[in-house]
Amino acid sequence: MGAAVSLGDVGDLKSEDEKRRLFFVTAEDTPDALMRVLGVASVQQVRLRALTARPEGAAISIRLEIDDQGDDRAQILAARLSSVPVVRGVGHGWR
Repeated sequence: MGAAVSLGDVGDLKSEDEKRRLFFVTAEDTPDALMRVLGVASVQQVRLRALTARPEGAAISIRLEIDDQGDDRAQILAARLSSVPVVRGVGHGWR
């Protein structure tokens, strides 16, 4: 992946009062890494509010901002993201 990709912030769709979760994913920089990560988010039916992906050496750094669906759902999403073969690390927190 040669350049940073950003879908920007679509936060105008909801009020700023609503909580958001941030997920930080580090993965191998393969042609399908971003699609694999987004596939997990899609299967888990998260509402994506912002996405940033940029290469960092031999890896790709992916930042997902999603609507908060509670601690249990966040833990499940983190576990599912971690199980993707190209993913090397997952962290998450609040916005």
